[in-house]
Amino acid sequence: MFLKKVPLKRKNSVYQHYYYKIVESYRDENGKPKHRLIANVGELSHEAAEELRQQLRAGIIPDTVHSSNGYEKGNKCCTASEPQTEKSVSSPVWMDETLTYINAHYSGEMTRSAVAKRACVSQEHFSRVFKRHTGKTFKAYVTELRIRAAQEQLFTSKQDLYETALSVGYKDGFYLSRRFKQVIGAAPTIYLKRPKRIATLSYNYSACLLTLGIMPSMAVISKWALNCFGQTASRDDVHLFANVPKDLYAAIKPTLPDLILDYAPNDERSEELRRISPLVSLPFEQMNWDEQFLRVAEIADRMTAAKDCLLRLEERAGIAGRELDQCLGKRGTAVVIELGAETSYVFGDKWGRASHLLYDALQFAPPLSMIKNGKHRIGYVEVATTAVHAHAADHMFVVLPKGQTERRKVQNIMSKDCWQQLAAVQNDRLYLINGDAFYGFDPASTGKQLHDIVHFISSSASKSS
Repeated sequence: MFLKKVPLKRKNSVYQHYYYKIVESYRDENGKPKHRLIANVGELSHEAAEELRQQLRAGIIPDTVHSSNGYEKGNKCCTASEPQTEKSVSSPVWMDETLTYINAHYSGEMTRSAVAKRACVSQEHFSRVFKRHTGKTFKAYVTELRIRAAQEQLFTSKQDLYETALSVGYKDGFYLSRRFKQVIGAAPTIYLKRPKRIATLSYNYSACLLTLGIMPSMAVISKWALNCFGQTASRDDVHLFANVPKDLYAAIKPTLPDLILDYAPNDERSEELRRISPLVSLPFEQMNWDEQFLRVAEIADRMTAAKDCLLRLEERAGIAGRELDQCLGKRGTAVVIELGAETSYVFGDKWGRASHLLYDALQFAPPLSMIKNGKHRIGYVEVATTAVHAHAADHMFVVLPKGQTERRKVQNIMSKDCWQQLAAVQNDRLYLINGDAFYGFDPASTGKQLHDIVHFISSSASKSS
């Protein structure tokens, strides 16, 4: 917001007098910079104009200035110390603060008058600026926040409609149901049962959906899973990415998903995703891999198929266990290590890399170094590659770097005595595994890992016999 000096004109002549007005800059829908009149000030002396200019820089409109746009006189409308970014140029600072407040407190008592008063502006001006900034009225914006939260809770919680209504800011389930239908087009019970287009930002959840015969509208998928599912995942109407795209909104919005699956993202990313559709984040470190699979199946209404899939895997694990009984007898310890030129990762439980098979279904034990202080329960530990041999086990499943330069450095370290003297190396029980296939803990990856583990160990046992 600044003071603009305008010459007084009369037809073809320009007087040596000027009048002043207060304007603010903004950008229209095409991104063109424009000015919006805030107040006409009139003629001022040079000294008075400079004083007013200083006050505006401090974010204050004096009481002597009549505002034509609803600003509260004598109150701060922006902070002088804050830089004028493109976002803050188009809307006053109080708007950003207001949106942050609404997003955090929408489940409580929320009225336009109270929020406008909190922002120190009139209700009329608040409504104009809010609509210009968000494209929605205050009431519509709050309603969408509440209905979005209700959608997510319908997917992730077992509470009834009354409890859901209270948690999102409504006083009864009937009113929530009515508002839900107005916004979504279907009552909550019908909404849950109808087919959904799902976007996933996780290798594991993408593979889980494909295992259940569901094609995501947009998916982050590993190269191994893409090859595994072949033509099923290679369709023109499916948007596939090898990694999470930087511009999430541009990548996901055109696919029109009804739901987004992601690991727990940060607040900024969550807000961006929720502008597109409901977001379900599963706390994967706190859930076993099969619990996550069942949760995805429940959301997608494929529980019967999911249970059948897990039953088949359980039968395969039983067969694998009996094969290991024959060739090994006592299991001993096992570990999965991802090697890097400088830093390596030693994996424990609940972090994929077949740990859920080794330590649960196949009954191997973690190495003693990981059991100390419960390290095997925290997912993984990061260690220097030169010291990673300290986490050795009877059976070592090792992922080498893909880059040739980095791989040569790792192989050089592995050629040293500290590695060559390990029992796993001496007994031919160090196995080089496919890092892509061993990365996931979805059913398809689990089946591949189970096959490879038994193949590696039985081949090693047959050589030594």
